[in-house]
Amino acid sequence: MPDLLETREMEIRFDPDTREVVGMAVPYGQVSNGEMFTRGAVTLDSDAKLFWQHKEPIGKIVDGQQTDAGFMVRATISDTALGQDVHTLLRDGVINKMSVGFVMRDAQVVDGVRQITDALVREVSLVPFPWYDGANVTAVRDEPEQETPASAEKQGEIVDPETTPDASELAEVREAVQHIERELVSLKSAEVAPVTDHRTAGEFMQALAKGDSQAVAVYERAYSGATTSDSVVTPIDRDLTRIVENAAPLRQVFATGTTPPEGMAIYFAQLKGITDGTAAQAAEGDDLGYYEVQLETKNVSLKTIGNFIQLSIQSILRSTVDYLNTSLRGQAIALGNKLNAELIAAYQSVVAAQITAGNKVTIKATSATYNDFLNGITDAAVKFAAIGLPLEYMIVDTVTFKELMSLQGSDGRPVLLVDGGGTNNVGTISPTGLGGQFAGVRVVAVSQLNTNKSQCAFVNGQALRQYTSGNLRLETDNAINLSNAYSLATFTAVADEYPAAIVGIVRANS
Repeated sequence: MPDLLETREMEIRFDPDTREVVGMAVPYGQVSNGEMFTRGAVTLDSDAKLFWQHKEPIGKIVDGQQTDAGFMVRATISDTALGQDVHTLLRDGVINKMSVGFVMRDAQVVDGVRQITDALVREVSLVPFPWYDGANVTAVRDEPEQETPASAEKQGEIVDPETTPDASELAEVREAVQHIERELVSLKSAEVAPVTDHRTAGEFMQALAKGDSQAVAVYERAYSGATTSDSVVTPIDRDLTRIVENAAPLRQVFATGTTPPEGMAIYFAQLKGITDGTAAQAAEGDDLGYYEVQLETKNVSLKTIGNFIQLSIQSILRSTVDYLNTSLRGQAIALGNKLNAELIAAYQSVVAAQITAGNKVTIKATSATYNDFLNGITDAAVKFAAIGLPLEYMIVDTVTFKELMSLQGSDGRPVLLVDGGGTNNVGTISPTGLGGQFAGVRVVAVSQLNTNKSQCAFVNGQALRQYTSGNLRLETDNAINLSNAYSLATFTAVADEYPAAIVGIVRANS
C-alpha cells in the first residue's frame, strides 16, 4: 500500500493575464490547526503535477525553490478544456487558494504542535478553501503562441481536402488524447490518494454491515496489501487516530517515528561515546586533535498491541449511531493508553539505568526550596551542554508536581503562577493540565510514575523515539450467532536512541 497522502491548503493570488503561476506553496514556521512545517522540511517529487482539487491534472510543476519564508513553486496551466475553466475561475476570483498533497515522512510534537520536519510534495492543487495563510502567488505569465516562421513552412506539398481532417476533427482528436492523458494521470494519483468518506465511525460501521457497496469498497481497498507502515484509511481510523494520540500525553515530549514496511524489529544507532581531542594546532603542519563519535547498532522488537469488540448485528443495524461511536471511541482510547504505557515503561527503564551510570543531579528530598530546584536545573543544563543538546523538559510524578506548586518565595508568594497576573513569578503551573514551565523548562507530570520521587528526570525529546504503524482495523462476522467483531491494533517499539539525554533526578538530603 502506498504512503498516505495528506493535503494542506494555502491562499494564493494571481495575474489573470497569464498561464504560469509562481507562488509560496508551503509557508515555514506558521502554525495552523495544530500543525506547522519547519524550515527546509519540503522536498518536491520529481514527477509532481499541478492538479484541480487533487483529482485531475491541469498542468505541470516547473520547479520548486527553498526560501527562508517557505517553499516556492512555479507551475504552468495546460491549454485544455479543464485548464481553461480553471483559468476562468482564477480570473473571476472564484478560486484563489492552493493546496499541496504530500507524504509526511517525519514529524514530532512540540508543545502540542505537530512539527513536520520531512515531507515529500507529490502534487500541488488549486482548491476553494484554505489551510495555511501566507502562500501567495507572486506572478503568472502567459506563454506566447509561437508563430511558424516562413522558412520552416513546408514547400511544394499538395494537400488533398478530401483526406485532410478539418480543424474541428483535429480538435476532437486532441481533446480525446488529452482526456486519455488525464485519465492515466488520475489513475496514477489514485494510487497514492486515499478515498475520502465523511461518514462518522458509527455510520460507516452500519453501512458496512448493511453491505453498502461504497463502504465495502473503501474498506477492502484500505485493507489490501497493508504492511506495518501503512494505515487502514477508513473514516473510522481517521476519526479516532487523534483520540489515540491525545490519550498518550508523554508522546508530546519524546520523538516519534514510523515503523518500517517489513520486519518485526527496529534497528537504530545509539550514541556510545565521544572522543573529543579538539584543540589548537601546536605548530603549523602538526595534526589537529582527533574527534570521533562512537555509535553502536541497537535493535528493539516490534510489539503488536490492540483490542477487539464484538457487537450483535441487531446492535449494529438497529441501535443508535452514538452507541457504535462510543464503542469505537473507547477502543481507540484504550489503545492510546497502552501506547502511553509502553513509552512510560521505556522511560522508567532508561531513568534507572542513567542514575546507576551516574548521569544524574541531586535535589533535596524534603523541604526543597526554589533555589534547590534552580540549582538542580543548572547542574542538569551543564550535562546537556556537554552532549550538545538543550534541556527541554522536567518529567515528574504527581507528588513532585504538588511540591513544585507549593514553592514560595521569602515573602510567602507562590513562585509558580497558577492564575491571575502574579508578581515576581518564575513560571506557571496548571493543576488541571498537569504541566507548566519553571525557569524556562517545560514541566510535565505523569500520573503513572512512582510517587516516591525516584523516576523524575530532566530530558531532551531526542532521548527516546516511539515508533508506531498506522492503526490497523479488521472486521469479521459470525453467521452462527449474528455478530461482528472489530479489532483495532498497531505495531510499536520504543528506541532509546540518545539515553544520555535523560538526566535522572535523585532526591537526597545529604
